[in-house]
Amino acid sequence: MDDTCEKPDKKNAFDALFSTNHLQMYKILLPYLPPKLQIQLAVYIKYEELTYTVSFLSKHQSGIFTEKQTPDIDSLCNELSPYCSFVEKNRLARIKELINNINNAKEMMEMLNMMKEMFPEGMSFSNESDACPDIKNLMPDNIKEILNMLGK
Repeated sequence: MDDTCEKPDKKNAFDALFSTNHLQMYKILLPYLPPKLQIQLAVYIKYEELTYTVSFLSKHQSGIFTEKQTPDIDSLCNELSPYCSFVEKNRLARIKELINNINNAKEMMEMLNMMKEMFPEGMSFSNESDACPDIKNLMPDNIKEILNMLGK
């Protein structure tokens, strides 16, 4: 079973909220009508949805949906992606990558801070060849750039 069957479709839920059963039936009948009548009925459907929406919102001024917490970036980008152009999908992918890199940098910083707490005196080496390499040199370049931007 794919994911679309398991999760309610937010777009369809929104559309259903601002429509009536009769308008939904008109939408189903639309392809079976002559082209000139299709145009007229399409405009009529949109007009009726608009008047229904205005009426509905005037009665429900507290909001349409219950406010939800901010979703994680991956989930939000995945939900938006089917409606995006190729360029917009690439932007979403870059945003996801940037957020993931920032999260990785935060995790590394937390780990470094934990190591500092465990070994507050630091590590001393008897000869220079035993010295531990600089931790930043072990990080990917994009993480280094983020840490440099953050001044770490």
